[in-house]
Amino acid sequence: MLKIKNLRKTFGNNTILKSIDLDVNKKDVVMIIGPSGSGKTTLLRCINLLAHADSGILNFDDEVYELDKVTKKDSLKIRKRTGFVFQSFNLFRNKTALQNVTEGLIVARKMSKEKANEIGKESLDKVGLSQRYDYYPHELSGGQQQRVAIARAIATKPELILFDEPTSALDPELTHEVLSVIQDLAAEGMTMIIVTHEMEFAKKIGTKIVFMDQGEIIEANDVTTFFNHPKENRTKQFLQSINQNKTV
Repeated sequence: MLKIKNLRKTFGNNTILKSIDLDVNKKDVVMIIGPSGSGKTTLLRCINLLAHADSGILNFDDEVYELDKVTKKDSLKIRKRTGFVFQSFNLFRNKTALQNVTEGLIVARKMSKEKANEIGKESLDKVGLSQRYDYYPHELSGGQQQRVAIARAIATKPELILFDEPTSALDPELTHEVLSVIQDLAAEGMTMIIVTHEMEFAKKIGTKIVFMDQGEIIEANDVTTFFNHPKENRTKQFLQSINQNKTV
């Protein structure tokens, strides 16, 4: 479904992504893990063309894009096929939950308000917010706000959803409700790439684990092999540090 080849990204003199190769199959749930500053978020943004890579090839269902030459038209085309859920929600503070979901449908996709409201309500129902259509972000908990953001992403019927640490801005007690929604999407066969620090969640729903460090993919494998039989020393060190933190 999605193939990335030799993706590179620099900011000034800093190389953020170094020759990234990644394959994502339909219905995959790819979990990207790694220490802070390893380039995980930048990779997601380059896939969705929110950031422009310096080089690389993106093949999306046999539509091939040279990432250093993409046009505004290319960007819009890819974004119409993908959804993006930010760690900080990125909701309009002056719009209700329903309006946050329907805004993109009406403005970007030229959908009638009536049809957009129908889809918006269906999407909010799906994430357990059927009683919160008319609530503003400040009237919602962090978990509810993130579920509105997920509803906004699924309302466009994307082929692929990108999640950038969707629970990092939440209190631990609110994390479960968001992870539960994502787990339901995985069960329905939604193709997803998820940057996360929730290792147990990654083990539970991931089909592939990708470990990044210092702008490179160090190791990628199925869940069982990755966690039980890591090959690279850097991967072993990372997993060992996680296990040590659990026991502290």
